[in-house]
Amino acid sequence: MSAYEQYVGEKNKIDAYIEQQYIITGVREGLSGDWLELKHPGGDETALLVETADARKYFANLLIKQSRKV
Repeated sequence: MSAYEQYVGEKNKIDAYIEQQYIITGVREGLSGDWLELKHPGGDETALLVETADARKYFANLLIKQSRKV
């Protein structure tokens, strides 16, 4: 899989959670990528491994937008 395809896959996963009204509650950095922690207003929680730099930039922008709404 190319780096672009991996980025698109990660971006689509992030977007799917955001469309379901999940919010980003935390980020844990690791050697293999960043773990994005998400929580739904209904109480469900999940974590998503983000490996590509472009996807990390993408969720950082979402996190900034989210913090401005609060």
